Amino acid sequence: MATILEAVGDYLVSQSQGTLGTDLFLATMPETPDVIVTVYENAGNKPEMTMGSSPWAIDRPLIQVICRGSRQDYPTARDKAETIRAILAAVKDTTISTIKIMRIESQGSVIPLGEDDNQRPMISMNFECMVRYD
Repeated sequence: MATILEAVGDYLVSQSQGTLGTDLFLATMPETPDVIVTVYENAGNKPEMTMGSSPWAIDRPLIQVICRGSRQDYPTARDKAETIRAILAAVKDTTISTIKIMRIESQGSVIPLGEDDNQRPMISMNFECMVRYD
């Protein structure tokens, strides 16, 4: 079964936000290339329990997306982050990679993380995903 991490990665690819393994990565941030997007899983919020065949009706995993830009190019990294934020916030009641996603909700605005050791800006965003199990 696919994970929320894989589903979000596949969705970003389908929305022309990168190519997996080239400039879009899941759970890892390689040193190259400079300009990349990485999606991470984080500890989620409490699921909604059920008496049905699944242990819970709705799971609430959290994801973090980090956009890294070219050396000292904060505006481009921030623009990419805002684009992805809007794309993910528009996800409602859809199935992506076998995952039934009710909603992907931004947990706030973009978060500047500063620059890495190579002076590449990094911008973070956090999202709560509402995943339905039937």
